Amino acid sequence: MLREILNGECLQILKNYIADNFVDIIITSPPYNVAHVYENYNDDLDFQTYLNSMKMIFKECYRVLKVGGRICVNIPFAVKNRESKEVRFLSVYLTQILNEIGFSEFEFITWHKGKDIKHFQGNNTAWGSWKSPSCPSFRPLGEAVLVFYKQERVHKGDSHNIDISSTEFKEWTKNVWYFDKEKEQGFENVLCASNNAKKDLHPAPYPEELIERLLKIYSYELDIVLDPFNGTGTTSCVANDLNRQFIGIELSKKYCEIAMSRLSNRNKSFLFLKSFPENIGDLVNSDNVVDSLNEVFPYKESFSPYLLEYLQKKFRCSIISLYDPFCGVGSSFLNSQVRFCYGFDTSPFAINVTKAKLEKLDSSNLQKAKKIAENFCSGNQNFSYPQWESFGKYANQKQFNLAMEFIESFQKLDSKIYHFVKYLVLCNLEKILNYKKDGNGIKFRESKIKNVKTYLQEMTLRAFALKEKFDKNNQKIIKIENLSSVLNNPREKVTCILTSPPYANLFDYFEIYKMELWSSGIIKNYNDWKNLKKSALRNNKNAHLQKQDFINNALLNETLIILENRKLESSTLIMLKNYFFDMQRVLQNCFKILKNGGFCFIVVGNSCYKGVPIRTDEIIAQEAQKLGFKCMEMIIARKLKTSSQQMKILEPKSKFYLRESIIVLQKE
Repeated sequence: MLREILNGECLQILKNYIADNFVDIIITSPPYNVAHVYENYNDDLDFQTYLNSMKMIFKECYRVLKVGGRICVNIPFAVKNRESKEVRFLSVYLTQILNEIGFSEFEFITWHKGKDIKHFQGNNTAWGSWKSPSCPSFRPLGEAVLVFYKQERVHKGDSHNIDISSTEFKEWTKNVWYFDKEKEQGFENVLCASNNAKKDLHPAPYPEELIERLLKIYSYELDIVLDPFNGTGTTSCVANDLNRQFIGIELSKKYCEIAMSRLSNRNKSFLFLKSFPENIGDLVNSDNVVDSLNEVFPYKESFSPYLLEYLQKKFRCSIISLYDPFCGVGSSFLNSQVRFCYGFDTSPFAINVTKAKLEKLDSSNLQKAKKIAENFCSGNQNFSYPQWESFGKYANQKQFNLAMEFIESFQKLDSKIYHFVKYLVLCNLEKILNYKKDGNGIKFRESKIKNVKTYLQEMTLRAFALKEKFDKNNQKIIKIENLSSVLNNPREKVTCILTSPPYANLFDYFEIYKMELWSSGIIKNYNDWKNLKKSALRNNKNAHLQKQDFINNALLNETLIILENRKLESSTLIMLKNYFFDMQRVLQNCFKILKNGGFCFIVVGNSCYKGVPIRTDEIIAQEAQKLGFKCMEMIIARKLKTSSQQMKILEPKSKFYLRESIIVLQKE
């Protein structure tokens, strides 16, 4: 079941995350542009700007609505701006916009907002010119619900999923609605929904009865309901009660949290608030990062060194002591405020790169190293290829010799500078030699670098400059170890955890980095290679898979049953079970060593098999909450794609779950 509360700007979310022809019905009440006081929205725009904004949003609504789907827009007949006192026939303007977009008119409903048929909304005594025709003011008794359809009048569905009774249908198909709560049963001849919603939480709520009637009249059970202006969640709550799927989009985090609270009281299953900040996608990937050591130590799938700074400011958390259970090349630790660095990784190559970046270099020796780089001249030394038989396919002997000779020219200086240069060059082998990382491995590609000597000199001098800048404030105490975080955890407690585990996508990162692993001498023979592969987190089929290792998670179990019915290979099913088994143990270790009040941030991407999404972010968040973490929210960083074959068979609902997220956990 799709049950989503999405925090963000509705136009951005609709455009980027909701597929064409996805939802069955849209029920919403947009801002009226009357200078209501919202938490973070300007309700007093220039009128034409307001109309343009509405048109862009409803154009996206048209795109995501299925053919035959309905849109129900609650809007006043007319509005008066609180500041300018200007009157606009808003229902007319919105009707024109919806018609221009392509919606067709279906029904016009009036709902009476008083507590009884003679009462008007609120205690309005703004008479205008009292007992005078000069300028009288009218008191609003009701609002309109504009009902439109997309292309076809008939909304087809399963007759078993109709939940409106004959009595309800007879009474509710009258186009004036009023509901008298004081009557125990039966309906008046004139029906309206009273405005019994509370305004202490939101300046413009509407009653649940209104949504109930619209949903039962215009939709079936299990239909997908969208409200792009979800407010405090009335549409979503009623959709939940009536066994509909729902997506509620709301700009205000406060209103989203109220909606989540209302839903949690009605639905005991896991629900997570998802936020959609703009430009966060660049922080979960370090491509094109400049003015940071990540610029000269490129590493596939590492995140930006500025991600931690963003999260610290957003959640006001301490990052003095930081643990990364999948530390990779140490992007988590580059922030100058991080003093105590604790990290594990099963890749000895990644651990060595992390140490190269973080260990402080002797400043006087660094000046000597600069001179060595500037004056480097090849002596045409010859270096043997590693024992991997295919190495020569991807490495030109002359280029390889030059890279290795350049590294060895720093051996006479202290071990830290030698280590720094060695892993700097190894991180850039992909540019120097004739290969590139591609999918789940490497493939031949001729190097574009014509002058390897000049490239090595310029790259190293740039790296020295960045390292010198980094080391000015480098007082880090580092405890980085080549260990599995499934089996181990630091002895000390930490204030913050930031990590990005391998995704459940069958990628073997040792395969991707085999040129670097063999070139470094870390892997000396095929037995080393085999043992290394078995040490990894079980996100691929080369790892040490065990049938008995699995967890009891309802969402995971449901997904595995679907995949089994679609004939997914048994080895992949075991891998998925093992992956979440391992991640559960990593979470247990994280919970043990995180201080109370500390935050744990997990960057993870969802994957897909046989057209079925693996909702890794939600499964991990569920398991974290079982352990005692509170999932504060999920930050949706960017939309992901899968293979072209998978994309062809993916349903719109499945595409919605293909995303890269930051799970925000707190230990209370």
